[in-house]
Amino acid sequence: MPYEKIRKFIIIPLPPRLMYDNSILSNLISTPVKKISLIEPGTMEKVVAICQQYAPLDEASQQALQSIITLREYRKNDYVFEQDQFCGDLFVIVKGSYRLFHKTSQKEHTTWLGYDDHIISSLHSILFNTPAKETMHILEETVIGVIPYQELLSLSRQHASIDKLHRTIMSKFIMEMQENLFATRFMEAADRYHYFTQKQPEALQRIPLTYLASFLGITKESLSRIRSGFRHRDANFGLNNSYLRTAS
Repeated sequence: MPYEKIRKFIIIPLPPRLMYDNSILSNLISTPVKKISLIEPGTMEKVVAICQQYAPLDEASQQALQSIITLREYRKNDYVFEQDQFCGDLFVIVKGSYRLFHKTSQKEHTTWLGYDDHIISSLHSILFNTPAKETMHILEETVIGVIPYQELLSLSRQHASIDKLHRTIMSKFIMEMQENLFATRFMEAADRYHYFTQKQPEALQRIPLTYLASFLGITKESLSRIRSGFRHRDANFGLNNSYLRTAS
């Protein structure tokens, strides 16, 4: 070997016990690395603040609501609830992103995409007491405030502002379902894409194209052609097309 390619190595001797006690080395290797918690101070207050975007809450109602909320953290590709299982909670997304999908024997169909400052659940479970029709799949590190639905109903009979919050959340669910159904049934693919980019522009930078295409009811190749058309149009008219960036 040429001299200039020779590297110098420093040999550090191990203490005698480490040299002969393999159990110590095994324990060091097998000890799991502790994950840093995603839940920061003030997270509970953020959950309540998100709820107040739906309906204002007085001080007593805020305290009552906090008493039934549990904070949970999820990592990428975790499932919050799964298809064909009962889900009795509302989920307040403090930070992170997710999708809902329904799985058939052939493939997965993404039915909803969402991220920060949003409330989601399985309407089939909480309204009809039946198993969920969809799975909630976490797409990035996510913090959620979990509200048991039956406990929310109980509080809504005691606090007028929580009753309004409950009714507003349910109304929002139904409105979003109707809008999604209308877009899916009566809009062309390019119009659906434009509608979604205008409604949730930030989400497009955080959601993989595969899931976005599934949500729009088109193939990934068709989505690429649509995006290319929008990019060409915006370039011709000097528009900002930063919303065309999506997660990998």
